[in-house]
Amino acid sequence: MTSMGQQSANLDFYQQPIVREVLPAIDTVQNYAGFLVDSINPEKADSVFRFELKEIVIPEQTSDSASLQPVYIPSIFVVSKNQPNKIIPSLRQSTDYDWLAALLLVCLIILAWVKYYNTRRIKQLFKAVAARHNVNQLVRDGNLVEERITPGLALVYLSGIAIIAFQFGSETLGQLLRLPNSLIFLIIIAGLSILWLIKLMLIRLTGFIFKTKQDTNELVLTNLIFNGGIGILIFPFVVAGFYSGNLLLTRIAIGILLTGMILRFFRSLLVGLSAQTFSVLYLFTYLCTLEILPVLFLYKVMFFIDL
Repeated sequence: MTSMGQQSANLDFYQQPIVREVLPAIDTVQNYAGFLVDSINPEKADSVFRFELKEIVIPEQTSDSASLQPVYIPSIFVVSKNQPNKIIPSLRQSTDYDWLAALLLVCLIILAWVKYYNTRRIKQLFKAVAARHNVNQLVRDGNLVEERITPGLALVYLSGIAIIAFQFGSETLGQLLRLPNSLIFLIIIAGLSILWLIKLMLIRLTGFIFKTKQDTNELVLTNLIFNGGIGILIFPFVVAGFYSGNLLLTRIAIGILLTGMILRFFRSLLVGLSAQTFSVLYLFTYLCTLEILPVLFLYKVMFFIDL
C-alpha cells in the first residue's frame, strides 16, 4: 500500500511521470575559440615548405663480376722492367801503393821547401808563363837551369804525368809485361825522363849546328818554365783523382796538361820565329817532332792494346 501510494504521488494530473532535471557537470574548458571554424573567413594556408623524407628506395644491385673487380688507373711513373743482373763475387786483390805514397810525400816536401824559400822565384815563374816579356826579369835574377829548385820542379812534373799514365795504362802494361805495379810505374817515369832528356839534347844539338845558342837557351828555359808551372798546377788534382778514384779530377789534370803543352808550343814557335834563321815550315816540323811526338807515343803506350 505504501509503494502504490508513492507511485501515485509521482504521477501528475495526466498520469505522466515527472522527470527531474539533471544538473550538468562543471565545464573545465575555458575557451572554445580554437574549436570554432569560421566558414566566411577561413585561415590562410601555411606557406612554409617542409621536406620530409619518409622512405629511401635503394635499387637492387646486379651481381656483375666485372663491376666487383678493382679498377686500375695507369700511372705516369713507368717502372723499369729490366731484369737485375746477377752479381758474381770476385776475388779481391790487394794492391800495395806505399811506394807511391812515399814518392808523393817527397814531392810535397819539395813543394813546401820551394814555397818557403823561393816564393819570389815561383811568382816570377808563373808571370813568365803568362807573358814572354816577364822571362827577362826571371833571367836577370838568376839562371833557372842551374838553380836548386829546377830538379825538384822537374820531379814534381814527371811524377804528375807518370801517375796519370799509370792510372790509365797500368792494367794494359800489367797484362803485357807481367810485372808488379811498382816496376810498371818505374818504367813509365823512366821512359818520360828519357824522352825529356832526348828532347833537351836535340834542342842543344840543333842550336850548336845552326849557331843559335841564345835562342836555344831561351827555348830550353821556356820548356823548364812551362813544365814547372804545369807540374805545380796538376799535382793536387793528380793526387786527389788517384786516391779518390774520381776520373773527373784526373781529366781536369789532363786538361791543364794539354793546355800548358799548347801554350808551350806557341811560345816555342815565337822564340823560333824571332831567330830568323829557319823557315816557318822547318820550324813547325821541328816543334811538332819535339812537342807532339812524345805525347802521341805516350798515348799509344797506354791505349793501343785496349783499342
